[in-house]
Amino acid sequence: MNRAFQFLSYEVRGLHVAVYILAFSALLSSLLALVRDRLMAHAFGASATLDLYYAAFRIPDLIFVAMGALVSVYVLIPELTKRLPEDQRAYIDTILVGFSALAAAVSVVAAITAPFFLALLFPQLNTADGELVLLTRIMLLQPFFLGLSNILAAITQVRARYALYALSPLLYNLGIIAGVLFLYPLWGTAGLAAGVVLGAFMHFAIQIPTSYGDGFFHRLPRFTGTKVLFETVFTSVPRALALSMNQVSFLGLTALAAFLTSGSIAVFMFAYNLQAVPLAIVGASYSVAAFPTLAAAIARGERSAFVSHIATAARHIFFWSLPITALIIVLRAHIVRVILGSGAFDWTDTRLTAAAFALLAVSLVCQGLTLLLVRGYYAAGRSFVPFIVAGLSALGTIALGGLLVGFFKNEWLVELSQEVLRVAGVPGSSVLTLAFAYSFIAVISTLILVLHFEHRFGGFLRSVWRSWGESALSAFVGGAVTYIVLIAVGPITFASTTLSVFTRGFVGGMCGVAACAFVYWMLGNGEFKENASAIHDRLWRRPIAARPGVAVVASAEEGSPAGPQ
Repeated sequence: MNRAFQFLSYEVRGLHVAVYILAFSALLSSLLALVRDRLMAHAFGASATLDLYYAAFRIPDLIFVAMGALVSVYVLIPELTKRLPEDQRAYIDTILVGFSALAAAVSVVAAITAPFFLALLFPQLNTADGELVLLTRIMLLQPFFLGLSNILAAITQVRARYALYALSPLLYNLGIIAGVLFLYPLWGTAGLAAGVVLGAFMHFAIQIPTSYGDGFFHRLPRFTGTKVLFETVFTSVPRALALSMNQVSFLGLTALAAFLTSGSIAVFMFAYNLQAVPLAIVGASYSVAAFPTLAAAIARGERSAFVSHIATAARHIFFWSLPITALIIVLRAHIVRVILGSGAFDWTDTRLTAAAFALLAVSLVCQGLTLLLVRGYYAAGRSFVPFIVAGLSALGTIALGGLLVGFFKNEWLVELSQEVLRVAGVPGSSVLTLAFAYSFIAVISTLILVLHFEHRFGGFLRSVWRSWGESALSAFVGGAVTYIVLIAVGPITFASTTLSVFTRGFVGGMCGVAACAFVYWMLGNGEFKENASAIHDRLWRRPIAARPGVAVVASAEEGSPAGPQ
């Protein structure tokens, strides 16, 4: 029993190391993404220009997620690790040539058919000047470069170069920022699309020198046979289909938003990008870090250990995500105004984005838990369930969004919703129905996954109930304290409005965080003790190593390389 406890403790400590590495990388990438969004908000506000820009992403992103998953690091890394160096080079050559041919063919077809599909999906945005078609065609280069980057990322991670891998999404966002600052003044909206392509190219190119140094690509890649390619694609197809469903949801919601007030697409995407920051730092980091351990437990036939690892990661997702959700709901306007409130981004844009941000944040813990459970299914070799749930979720999100947009024409319902969300009298508030639809279906789909996982493996719910309750109580107290402090410091003003908003939000938020920590401490929360111990060990340079043979695997394939656009 003592040895088992020590082994589990070792695994948990290794999980924290991997999570902190991934979370730090996600934080850097997210901060740069927020700088990118602030520049766009300052230059354009929630306007028709950004509606065009975000709508142009939809087809290229759908192609990237579907095709990028075909060359997923989750498939390529196991294939590389079981091959000798010379066989690795032949394998990568075959995958590279096969993917390039497929990507080129799909992109050409998409470019030719873009006018038809864009007119069907976005009739209000598909104007006679063909600007939306042009932007989409330029961005079709993005999935090609990002797919190639996925292939090189497998080499990078097999060689344990995680710092280099973490640099790729930073370069992606730098390319987009360059498009806003330098290319847009030269070429207009086409310059924004060119910045996206530049970022995708840098995401790929940064990994070329080290791959070459490892012995790859010393000659032109050669296609050595169809068998290996088909085996890889066959393994990846269920995952590719499941990942594509989230992009189908975005495609449907974006198409619905195009029928609403001008700027609605921009409001929804700004809000989604904001909630994607804590999701990437917490939910994605824990789910990605847990994957190798989950796969190893399944390979050893240790079903109870597999469930235990899933439960451990889930408890930590609760620990962080529920308090963060409470703070976001209370501080939503402060966060949006400080991050995006500049230039053309006015108070109306702020109020709508803040309300949508809060609605999306309600499902934050569910989104993180879904990422974890889906990886658990993949580790167990069961990809059919995530695909079915993702497909139903996509259909449900679009259907509910369309239904709510229709209901929002009811005057009584509009007034009630605006009062609850504190956007009374704000034009364009119908976009909030889309944020509600996304969050509501995310919660339902997570419940379905949890119940099926419990039915299939057993013991999960019993292991997480207490942690969920403690986290929920901590979140409630932290949110309440934050709200009270905001009222108390409300009279504080400075010459700068932004500084005043920041100061109030910062003081309220810090008091809320302290309240959450106090509740966790009073309850003797296990996750609080584990995180405090892990942070203490890192500060005092006490060595914490992941379990030997377990690599940290991260991939950008589930969306754009640094989160949403």
